[in-house]
Amino acid sequence: MQERNHTALRPPVAWLLALPMQGKIAAMSAHAEVNIEKTAAKGVDAVAEEISADIAAGRLMNGTWLKLIDLEARYGCTRAAARRALERLALKGILQRIPDRGFYVAVVDEKRHRELMAVRVVLEKATVPGIVATATPADIADLRALATRFEGFTQHGDAAQKFTANRDFHVRLTQLCPNQELARLALEVRGNIPSTPVVQWWTQARIEQSAREHFQMIDALEARDEAALARLIELHILQPDQQRV
Repeated sequence: MQERNHTALRPPVAWLLALPMQGKIAAMSAHAEVNIEKTAAKGVDAVAEEISADIAAGRLMNGTWLKLIDLEARYGCTRAAARRALERLALKGILQRIPDRGFYVAVVDEKRHRELMAVRVVLEKATVPGIVATATPADIADLRALATRFEGFTQHGDAAQKFTANRDFHVRLTQLCPNQELARLALEVRGNIPSTPVVQWWTQARIEQSAREHFQMIDALEARDEAALARLIELHILQPDQQRV
């Protein structure tokens, strides 16, 4: 009869003491690495933000089912944080939940999309007076650098790079509003509109037009022209010239 391996049955402390010194160090190091990894795991806010960004950038398409085990690996978070992030996004309407099945990326119908865009126009135009009153030359220089970055990606960037550069420009502009609650609401509504690059820009010409509009908005801001900036923001959001192909 084969002798049982009693070492495998020993409690962890006894097992560690039975190791030679080199083995003790390796085991303790591995244990420390696991603890560090758990400590460094992302919180719910960070995970929810990254999921939202991936949806908006088209990396998670409408109708995609989101599995906790996949999210845990993708975002470097705990399963509990992933679940809470999904629940939070479901409350915002970004995700849909089916009991006993899970969460999937919501498909926004045309009516709700139009309504969200209209709300976005109202909020972002409301930020204009504060932005015009407080923007500094350094702020305007930052916006020009971000607009130039997006312009470069319109020709040579991939969809995710275009999305990220465009988002960075609009976040920087909106955050110039001294009313931070208004800025937060405007950005929250903007983030609640699933707008993958394919939907956001139907043609290469529309992408290039968006880049030009960024510079026009900066020029209006530099001239302290509230009316012009508000008008450009509305046109930029609604894109009345856009033709779907």
